Amino acid sequence: MKISIVFILINVILSSWCQNEVVFHCSPKSGCQMAQCDPVAVGWDRPGSNIDEHLHDKEFPITCKSKGSANLFNLSTIVSSNILDIGLIRSELKELEGKIDKNVGNVEKKDSENCETCVTNKNQSSEYIDLRDKVVLQSKQITDLMTNYAIRSVAMKQLERRAARQSVVIEELKTDMGKVQEMSDKLMEDNNKMNEAISRIEQKLAEENSLQLQITEPTTTIQTTVKPTSLLEDCKLKIGNICYFAVVNLLQNVSYNEAAETCERRKADVVLFRDEKSYNAVVNYTRNTLGGRTMTSIWTGIHIDPMTHDVAPAESFVKWRPGFPFTGRVFKNRTNVYLDVYSNPNRFQGMVNVHPTWKLFGVICEILV
Repeated sequence: MKISIVFILINVILSSWCQNEVVFHCSPKSGCQMAQCDPVAVGWDRPGSNIDEHLHDKEFPITCKSKGSANLFNLSTIVSSNILDIGLIRSELKELEGKIDKNVGNVEKKDSENCETCVTNKNQSSEYIDLRDKVVLQSKQITDLMTNYAIRSVAMKQLERRAARQSVVIEELKTDMGKVQEMSDKLMEDNNKMNEAISRIEQKLAEENSLQLQITEPTTTIQTTVKPTSLLEDCKLKIGNICYFAVVNLLQNVSYNEAAETCERRKADVVLFRDEKSYNAVVNYTRNTLGGRTMTSIWTGIHIDPMTHDVAPAESFVKWRPGFPFTGRVFKNRTNVYLDVYSNPNRFQGMVNVHPTWKLFGVICEILV
């Protein structure tokens, strides 16, 4: 509205000034050549010029004539157009300022939202970093576990191979032990056969000596009276109501059946151990009968089933030598039990199961009194 009023006033002034030719008493400005002066106001269209101040100047170098009214009108038209343009520009500037203020608000709002998002993103980023570190640590731990598992697997395989080799060695040792036992059994049988042969030779020698005496000496009739042997004379060791005595030879030539016959001839039975006390007493008594020998083997009346490990009589006291008894199908004929006694009480001694045909040094007999 203000721009329109100024425009109207300028048109009115210009119209009133330029209707007739008016001669102004003008004087040229200092340094101005009148012949070269431009009748048009210099610099009116430049930025910062004020047409009102120019029109109110007291000194003009030109004469205003009526023909100058057209130029002045054009000038006023240009000025009014510029003023309108300036108004439009100002309006647009205000709109632009409003948009800028709105955009600044939006930017500030977005910045605020972005700040919250930044904080959230920062927190999420921190959590992500922590999670990533945990994943890396777990990955390392899993790798270490896999490495340890691989090492242990290799160690287990090595142990399995060693165990397999040891199992093979053990089987070979068992086979060798079986062979050694077979050889031992064979040697024992050979020894028994040799003892039997020696016994037969001794018996033949005794018979030959008897025949020689019968030939050289005159036959005479000698009446003798055989005195019955008292049971108490054979009682060398008495425990409770049982007497024990040993019948031991210098040679290993007594089978189980022969041992049983030896005791029967004395009205006795092959010894049975009923408790540890009687067992220890008989062992000490037998050790005292060795007379300088290092050991002896004597029969007992105890039997064993190598297939079931059952001992008969069931109430018998049994103390086996280390590594005995022999059990299983291979040793099914080792049914009789004998006792090894050493002069050194610290030696391994005790009971062994063998075949009843084996030859031993003698037997321990017992008599109930």
